[in-house]
Amino acid sequence: MRIGFDLRPFLREETGVGVYFKNLLFELARLDADDEYVLFSASWKDRFPSAKLPPFKTRRFRDLRWPVKGLNFAWYRLGRPRLDTIFGRRMDLTHSPTPLILPTAGKKIVTVCDLFFMDFPGRADKEARRYFLKRTESSLRKADGIVTISEFTRKALIERFGLGSDKIKVTYLGLNDIFKEPAGAGAVEAARRKFDLPEGFLLFVGASEPRKNLPRLIDALAVIHERYAKIPLVLAGRAGADQAALLDRIRSRGLEGWVRRLGYLPDPDIRDLYHAASALVFPSYCEGFGLPLLEAMACGLPVAASGVSALPEIGGEVAVYFDPENVEDMAAKIILILADDRLRASLQAKGRERAKAFTWQKTARETLAFYREILART
Repeated sequence: MRIGFDLRPFLREETGVGVYFKNLLFELARLDADDEYVLFSASWKDRFPSAKLPPFKTRRFRDLRWPVKGLNFAWYRLGRPRLDTIFGRRMDLTHSPTPLILPTAGKKIVTVCDLFFMDFPGRADKEARRYFLKRTESSLRKADGIVTISEFTRKALIERFGLGSDKIKVTYLGLNDIFKEPAGAGAVEAARRKFDLPEGFLLFVGASEPRKNLPRLIDALAVIHERYAKIPLVLAGRAGADQAALLDRIRSRGLEGWVRRLGYLPDPDIRDLYHAASALVFPSYCEGFGLPLLEAMACGLPVAASGVSALPEIGGEVAVYFDPENVEDMAAKIILILADDRLRASLQAKGRERAKAFTWQKTARETLAFYREILART
């Protein structure tokens, strides 16, 4: 079987889809020595790092100096050039990291993490608005198979598009090994010194995108300061489309000295922050999975999260949930975690246990089985 992939989601900083696709491919490389993997990347200025190439036994790779916007226009609007043409070989199957199929003569699988861009188009990023809104339905109908990362999204696809359940495969995301490791001796104190952090703080991990609902989190922080205690909030993640609104809200609430923005950080730093923090707060409007919940639970960090979309499915009974539209509820649930030592201890123990069920090995096995199932269908 010759399988084609677009590596661009993890060409640069890895968030969301990039984390998923990179880990999937590296696990497939460990698992599958029989099939041929065809890997593609393109950018006008960025070259794909050799260290990020999954070490498949049989691998073909091309990294072209093509402008990303031009390639996306050609692929998503014109359906050309086919991946088969670029490599001079027919693909048996391609797996796209987005809801839009990769042009190929072979079978086509797409990944749909969530339908946020359709449910909340005003809060979606430019790429999603430009291509996904208009072309997702057609792409899903043309696709031979669909991979999604939660039952929440699988049900949404069936309800919105009337797709057959046999066309959709749910493969939960996994947990990177680094988050399974205990914090090394002195690592927590070293992290506090490195980032100039106090003994206790709230933590958010993710990009400052509109879906993440960070301005409301700032409002909730102000309520916590009024009613419980003055505790800092640390934001770890790249600056996104909601950055200006976030900064405006911080200023309007007078919380400039209480919110630390650390930017994008590598996994070792994120792990140490999970071990140093008092709680993870994840106020997102919509998530197809919510990987920071899983990472925090594995590190024994109590979680307060939105009780919507796939987050309760992933967090189960080992998180405290709030209404993401209700600042009072958000603040109350965060205070509950901070104030109740017995609850904190329970969440810590149960979270570590629940996180063990999510592995990238399982993700890769189930995905590879789906490839073979799709290829076998006439």
